[in-house]
Amino acid sequence: MESLTIFGKLADHATQWMLGRPLPSAESVASWTSSLFPASVAAMISIASPNSSLSTDFPIPQSSAFPTANAAWPSPVGLFLGLLSVAVGQSFVLLWFYFRREMLGCSTYIQKEAKPRYDFWEGLQTHLAQPEGFVLLGSYLSLTWMFNLMPASYYDMGGSVNWLHVASQLVIVDALQTIMHFLEHKLSPAVYRASHKPHHKWLNPRLFDAFNGSLGDTIFMILIPLYLTANIVHCNVWSYMAFGTIYANYLTLIHSEFTNPWDRYFSILGIGTAADHHVHHRLFKYNYGHLFMWWDKLLGTYRSPKHVAQFDQSVL
Repeated sequence: MESLTIFGKLADHATQWMLGRPLPSAESVASWTSSLFPASVAAMISIASPNSSLSTDFPIPQSSAFPTANAAWPSPVGLFLGLLSVAVGQSFVLLWFYFRREMLGCSTYIQKEAKPRYDFWEGLQTHLAQPEGFVLLGSYLSLTWMFNLMPASYYDMGGSVNWLHVASQLVIVDALQTIMHFLEHKLSPAVYRASHKPHHKWLNPRLFDAFNGSLGDTIFMILIPLYLTANIVHCNVWSYMAFGTIYANYLTLIHSEFTNPWDRYFSILGIGTAADHHVHHRLFKYNYGHLFMWWDKLLGTYRSPKHVAQFDQSVL
């Protein structure tokens, strides 16, 4: 009951912050479940809030329900909330894509090549069933958490979302991922064939192809950079949760076959867009970065989507 009470108080704090009022009976199981939505996605939504600050506070009661990383087995609460946060973020991405494709009939295809119409639900099933995607990523997160392989700060349930930590993680993981991606292409034909080539069969990818690749590709280009980043930036669980939610879901978005309304503004800042990533899928030797195009501009490997003949310039 003590753990349930803590969950209820956490939900109460989250809804108070997000909605300006607590939900009734926040300590009941049903209310906690419904209230967890704002707690899970607060990191994503708060950055767009006019009252957001660099650090978003989530007051957490101190309790033995949240043991430190020195315990024999850490509490799975942080792990559970992190996985749930990523799942909620992924739900928003998929709902956004469904709304644009199925309800608005979006036709702002990045590439001129006619893409066969496919069933949304088939694509969704394929996307969620990829073992190289959420299965492997979820296994990595669970094992590193439960076996105390993360820095001790990651098990801290107190404090707040520190946006400097989140930004640092996003920048570092993308720099490492860019290096790994470049090496997969350049080390040797054998390495490329065994790791990244399966993902490159998609010359004109769709959103649901984001994690369709190989086991080696996911380990080399995602899991290794993730673990290195965790050991470089020592943050608390809330910052880790915010970072993971943004990272995993943006990797999905950049595989969309459509442009997004914010892409032109992101391009000005050097943030990678779906069109930037389509350049890599179409031409192979450009745009190795995912979240940011800064590294490609430094390496001389950046190619603007506006300079690719196969792309529809009217939507870029």
